[in-house]
Amino acid sequence: MVRRTLYAYVDGSDLHDVADSIEMALQAVVASTKWAVSRPRIVNQMHERDDSYGPSDLTDWDLGLNLDLPDPGAEPVGWFQDVEQVALVVGQVVTRTGREFVIGISDGRTGATMDLFDVENSEPDLTKLRAAVDARSRP
Repeated sequence: MVRRTLYAYVDGSDLHDVADSIEMALQAVVASTKWAVSRPRIVNQMHERDDSYGPSDLTDWDLGLNLDLPDPGAEPVGWFQDVEQVALVVGQVVTRTGREFVIGISDGRTGATMDLFDVENSEPDLTKLRAAVDARSRP
């Protein structure tokens, strides 16, 4: 079981009109990018509605990338290059689609998620991304 996963998902759930074009843009950019350790997986998953939704609430929708992270202390050389590449890839998709992304980390054991960083343009601040991921990557 993967202990931690970095996610980069489109911010928002109003994706019906843009989901296919965003997924195709992600596929193209991921395929054309060189990955140091691990290639991310494309995610396009609309959640099931439950009793917690109000009548006007949009259904939660995960659309973006998942990248398995190494265990703290066991990181291979170059692993953070892939984290940076995820931010740069979604930055390209922001430029193509106008939709912003949120990068965060999920814990495979607890199911907890923590949004860490917003990608609002084609030039995400990689120094801030590193600080945010480093802060969440240590026990």
